[in-house]
Parts: sequence; C-alpha cells; structure tokens
Amino acid sequence: MTTSVASQAREVRGKPPPQWPGVVAIPLAEFGKSLDDPDLDQWFEGFAERNSDMGEYEISNTGHLMIREPTGNPGALYENQLAIVLGNWTGEYGGMSFGPTSRFILPDGSHFGPDAAWLREERRHEIMLPENLPFPRIVPDFVAEIKSPSNSNAELLDKINLFLEHGARLAWYIDSETRTVIKFRPGQEPETLHNPEYIDGDDDVLPGFRFTVRERIFDLFTDAE
Repeated sequence: MTTSVASQAREVRGKPPPQWPGVVAIPLAEFGKSLDDPDLDQWFEGFAERNSDMGEYEISNTGHLMIREPTGNPGALYENQLAIVLGNWTGEYGGMSFGPTSRFILPDGSHFGPDAAWLREERRHEIMLPENLPFPRIVPDFVAEIKSPSNSNAELLDKINLFLEHGARLAWYIDSETRTVIKFRPGQEPETLHNPEYIDGDDDVLPGFRFTVRERIFDLFTDAE
C-alpha cells in the first residue's frame, strides 16, 4: 500500500525548514494552511501568480513556504539554454520536458521545481490526470539544477537528493562559476566532470541527448564586451 502524502508529511511536521542562504522560510500555518489541506495546491498556485514579481516559491516537506529572489541574469539565461536544447530533443525523441517554472509534488508533500526536468514518453499521460492538476504528483525521470548567484550549493544538492530519493533516475548539477558538472544516479557515486565540453544524457534515461555545456553556459559570455 502506498504511503499517503499526508502521513509522510506528518513525519517531518514540527522540524525546522531547510537552512538555505538567501531563502526565507515561512510556516504555512501563518497563512492558515498545512500540507494536509486539500486546497493547498490551488492556494499555492494563486499565491505564486499574485506575487510572481516578488520572488520564486516552493514548499518544503516541513510545511514551510520557501521564498527566494527571482532568478536574474545570467542564471535565467543559462536555464533558457538548457530548456531550449531539452525541448528540441524531446520533440524528436518523445516524452515531456519542463522548465524552471514547473513545480512537482513529491511523496513527502514538498512542492519543488528543478531548473529543467523530463518525463519519459510512456508516462506522458500522467500529466493530465485529475490528481496531477494543477501540479503533478509525479517524480520526473530526469532533473537538472544550474547554480546562480541566488542559489547555495546546499539548496540545490538537497533538492537533487530529494528527487533521487523519490525516484528520479538521473540528475545534473551545473556550476558555471567553477565550470563543474556533477552527474547523479540513484545508488551510485556521483560523477564529477571538470570543464566538460558536453554532458551526455545516458542511454537508459535520455538516449542520444547531449548538452554542449561549455558553449551554452560556461563560455556563453566569453565574447561579450
């Protein structure tokens, strides 16, 4: 029998929120909400839309609304580069790709959104099931995080580990400042790549996908005056 979101959420209720630099955590109780509320998704969607010019929002499994400043340049441009390439590849190979504005509800009740995500073709129908609206209660097969000045290492690595724990099959962490990529697979040691020309998507997850990270992120502004 599958453990419910509410029962998993109760295991962490009362614990402090993740301690991420630059992120403000406000208990949902201050808004009269909790992870158990049946209308939490609708409330969260409306709150994020009304305040989209003030920050970016997620919900932790500790029952806190996580608020950070909107992603500026160059982080937003890096995210767009990956979204374009992943979207084009998806159009040819199938599945569904997602950008940084997407949010996924994980089995522990958290509402998190990676910078990029992908769902394989045979799971495509899950997106429009009633229980997956407005936010899908699914774990993507692939997720990626790109570090920007508004992010901390702890925040992005915590989120990646959370997605992997709940079923993601492949994750990338891209740091433009150190020109480093870390590839994660569940149950395996992370693979660190220093200033790679490209990142392969692994044939059992993203067959044939290749992201030229040096050109599209590390050296994107090399010629800028």
